[in-house]
Amino acid sequence: MREILRHTPGKIFVGILFLSVVGMLFVTRYFTAKILVFGWMTLPLFAGLVMTLVWLVAYLIYFFKYWPYR
Repeated sequence: MREILRHTPGKIFVGILFLSVVGMLFVTRYFTAKILVFGWMTLPLFAGLVMTLVWLVAYLIYFFKYWPYR
């Protein structure tokens, strides 16, 4: 973790992960409501998929473009 926070792309990467966790905490208040996304996907499933995709894309961009130990 110390290595990631020593350069700007690493700070941006951790910031994106933090914002996605905060977004998930904001969305959890609506988990008890009967909300369907796209007519078939429940809100908790959709929120989990979006969070996973955000983490995956952020990781792939950071790892392949800004990884400091190549």
